[in-house]
Amino acid sequence: MDFNRLIENLQTLAARDSAVVATLRRSLSFDPGKFPAAYPMLEPFMAGASERARGHAYLVAGLWALAARRSSGPSVPLSEAVRRVARQTGSSSVESRFTALLDADEDELPWRLRQIVSLTTASGIALDWSQLLKDLLGWDHPDRYVQRRWAREYWGVSVEPTAASNE
Repeated sequence: MDFNRLIENLQTLAARDSAVVATLRRSLSFDPGKFPAAYPMLEPFMAGASERARGHAYLVAGLWALAARRSSGPSVPLSEAVRRVARQTGSSSVESRFTALLDADEDELPWRLRQIVSLTTASGIALDWSQLLKDLLGWDHPDRYVQRRWAREYWGVSVEPTAASNE
């Protein structure tokens, strides 16, 4: 599955037909990959994909539609976008939601991601959808390398060395 090509195709389809965005948004009301109206938009790009990868692709497509036409600027990884929202709003609930996302199992991902994407979209931050899809495919790895990287990207960037850590 070519992640970049999938997202580019969704953008092309949406530019031609606004119903594409509406259909994919509506797909978020269903388990990922279980909304038949979304099949024609995604299945042409699913050759060789596992059921798990298909589910994640449908989830990301729905989230992409949720944010479509509401964000601008260069796309950033989800962890960077959430960090920006937390900095802009000063709200501790953003960090709490991000922490809950990092602790989520695959069954919780659709709900947790929808909350986070809604926050980043409300701030107008464009997400790197291809990277999000790649990250979700590694979500259940026993090493939790995706969650650890996201945590480093979220908390590590703004951490300043202290005098005690320099000694």
